[in-house]
Amino acid sequence: MSIQSDQTPATGRSLLFLVIAGTAWGTAGAAASLLYLASDLGPLALSFWRCAGGLAVLLAVLAVRRRPRGGAVGAAAVRAGAVRVGAVRAWASVGSLIGTGLLFTLFQSAYFAAVRETGLAVATVVTLGSGPVLIALGARYWMGERLGRGGILAVGGALAGLAVLVLGSGGGEVRPLGVGWALLSASGYGAMTQGRVVSVFAGHASLLKDF
Repeated sequence: MSIQSDQTPATGRSLLFLVIAGTAWGTAGAAASLLYLASDLGPLALSFWRCAGGLAVLLAVLAVRRRPRGGAVGAAAVRAGAVRVGAVRAWASVGSLIGTGLLFTLFQSAYFAAVRETGLAVATVVTLGSGPVLIALGARYWMGERLGRGGILAVGGALAGLAVLVLGSGGGEVRPLGVGWALLSASGYGAMTQGRVVSVFAGHASLLKDF
């Protein structure tokens, strides 16, 4: 009896990309700590060079990526209606990309500033711990989502854990300025995530309206 795997080459590539992205994101704070010791770069400079490096990698991937043949593009993709919808949404997409880029800059630069002020461990825990809380509150306010009993317990537990971390440390490693930068970073991350969700729902509504 043979067991067939549901995994496809596309699934394997997706998992590989997730691992690479997680490694790049997870080591950003540690790399920032080392660069602070070895150079005079600040949070904004680190964000700039990190984004510039990522842009170079993406351009290199696009340069070597195989492009689909012209015949592979179905006739439905070039219909007049699809072209019209794409043209109408072009400027909105540009604005969304600019807003996402600005919020990403805020999120990353504030996180690097928190690492410099209060250390890698505290900056990471506060940023990651408060981010989901802010996203949940934003979803409740902007999209009318109900947290539910489990969501309320999760938010309350996260807030309690952050309070213990900030108020319960007697070693002087938790600095208020660093915590403030971490909260600002989490706010940028939450706004970026919430903005993308809102834009996706708006895009779906636009497609349903046009078709």
